[in-house]
Amino acid sequence: MALAVNLVGAFRLTKALFGALAASAREGRGALVINISSDAAVNAYPGWGAYGASKAALAHLTAIWDEEAKADGIRLLAPDPGDMDTPLHALAIPDADPATLKRPEQAAAEIIEKMLDALPVRSTRLAGAHG
Repeated sequence: MALAVNLVGAFRLTKALFGALAASAREGRGALVINISSDAAVNAYPGWGAYGASKAALAHLTAIWDEEAKADGIRLLAPDPGDMDTPLHALAIPDADPATLKRPEQAAAEIIEKMLDALPVRSTRLAGAHG
């Protein structure tokens, strides 16, 4: 299931939208794909085989497509939001201190900053809505 969701789903969706992304880039609106990675993409955690493999493959696919799509003005990023205070993290690492973990909204804000920085021109509409 992890491979289907984290890799195959992202692959199919991006392939299906590539034409629309290229058109958006040509029209100056920007074109950016964000795939959420994980430290499990680079660190081996026992019992996390399919999840870690799916995130590693997604990060690598994203890096390859970012190189291939630059000529079309499309950017692809796979940021790792870091350890967050979520129910999934609590299941995976039950003894983790939630006070040492990011809140999901903090991780989302950091990813939004990466998105804005990746766009060729930060639109005033996005910049105004953000800050």
